Amino acid sequence: MESLDRFIEDRPRMVFFLLLLIAIPAFFTNLGLLPLFADEPTRANVAMEMILTKNYSVPTIGGEYYYNKPPLYNWILAGLYALTGSYSEFVTRLPAVVPMFLFAVTIFYAVAFFIRDKRVALLSGLAFLVNGRMLLYDSMLGHIDIFYSWLTFISFMSIFYFFRKKQWFLLFFVSYLITAVTFLSKGLPSIVFQGMTIIALLLYTRNFRRFFSWQHILSGIICLLIIGAYFFNYYHHNPDLKEYFHVIWDQSSQRTIARSGFIHSFGHLFTFPFEHLVHLLPVSLLVIFCLNKKFLKNVREDEFIKYISVVFLANIWVYWLSPETRPRYLLMLYPLLFIVLSNGYYMFREQYPRLNTIFNKVLLMLAVLVTLAVPSVFFIKFPQPVSFVMLKVLVLLAACGFFTFLIYSLRQNKIVPFIALLLMVRLAFSWFVLPSRLAKAEHMRTVSIDMAEQSKGSPFFLYQYHPEVLSLPYHHKIIYYLQRTKKQQVRFTEEDTKQGYYLTFDRDLQNPRAVLVKTYEDNLKLYRVQ
Repeated sequence: MESLDRFIEDRPRMVFFLLLLIAIPAFFTNLGLLPLFADEPTRANVAMEMILTKNYSVPTIGGEYYYNKPPLYNWILAGLYALTGSYSEFVTRLPAVVPMFLFAVTIFYAVAFFIRDKRVALLSGLAFLVNGRMLLYDSMLGHIDIFYSWLTFISFMSIFYFFRKKQWFLLFFVSYLITAVTFLSKGLPSIVFQGMTIIALLLYTRNFRRFFSWQHILSGIICLLIIGAYFFNYYHHNPDLKEYFHVIWDQSSQRTIARSGFIHSFGHLFTFPFEHLVHLLPVSLLVIFCLNKKFLKNVREDEFIKYISVVFLANIWVYWLSPETRPRYLLMLYPLLFIVLSNGYYMFREQYPRLNTIFNKVLLMLAVLVTLAVPSVFFIKFPQPVSFVMLKVLVLLAACGFFTFLIYSLRQNKIVPFIALLLMVRLAFSWFVLPSRLAKAEHMRTVSIDMAEQSKGSPFFLYQYHPEVLSLPYHHKIIYYLQRTKKQQVRFTEEDTKQGYYLTFDRDLQNPRAVLVKTYEDNLKLYRVQ
């Protein structure tokens, strides 16, 4: 055990990548099993319609302009679809899961470079993978937020790197270049992150005159030119830029106090930090090592820790004042917190041995509970059969037992096998929980594919009246599975005179030539017009 302790202390980079290898099967197993849900089909539809229409300039869904997000992420997804020849759920989720691993690696190398304590880098990078929010939710969804947050985090790190070297032009140029890319992914939040970070840095370092320097102005102009070039090209396909800008603004402002009301927002001010500490469990338990008088002194004395603390505080208030904020919007800020907490853990655990002893006992208790919970799988009645249950339980029991033994036996680095144990929790989640959700989630995929098979070779229309379009049950999910199966674009229409198949849910077709082909649950009806 002493040799293993020394190995972890002396070679944290090797340990980091070994645990990253363990994480691969944990996160990729059954990644494509469940149908798309939440915002996933929205991203998939835009990318798929780009390929089907061969128009990569103008995002559309159902043949109608989609203004909510610029298209960079959809270009990447469309590229993966074209490269693999598949529109599957697995491929749809790759642009989120692969950047998640790259994000962890980026955190590790950034911290190892700026702090030069690779133990802090090890814990910070892996904390991004094993916090509760990522472990059991965001890592299984093909959302834009992990990719977007990864780029934003790189911008934070590049700003500090060039600040230390006093290379002001590169500081502004590189960060504004990344801002242009992130804007083309998600829109206005990128401008807010860049503005708040630059202003905070210049103010706390007493360099605010640099805000008016030619380096800053030129970099800002280059950023605007890149963004402008996209909209200039877009204008040639759809001149309605006013609606585009209105929707982008609306998307950025809809979760603020102005939309939610003062009373709801006032309560949010008090619950916000505690909600996110819960989201980040068990990693957020590290906060106990930062609740001491020496903590703030350590933050002030370490230039990198001070910088990321300033960046965190400069940006977090935007979300703190937005009651409808979702945790995935903060994925670029969470790692800054993980770095501070990890640094506090390694800085103060030996100075507060009693606290460290309690913390280690909590880790051991949690590990024992997880290990004892593994055989409970035998007593769970799954909605549909899970293959090789006995083998999977034995693997998990052996792995959890081994890591629990290491937590008990190691003296200095109990937290490392605890992270490995959390990866086993994710593997168990992928093996048992995801398949158990399939039966409940499968219905709309089956219905959509059935409608696509019924209408193969014929035009397909979604019979809707605006602005009620979003009230269609599983709106974007239906479109995704229809288009994936038919390999052709489906379109919204307010007329029922064209030949083809029509899907409606809130009214019948009035055309006397319309024939009801089939009725599904949720009052979905498939018509054919000859």
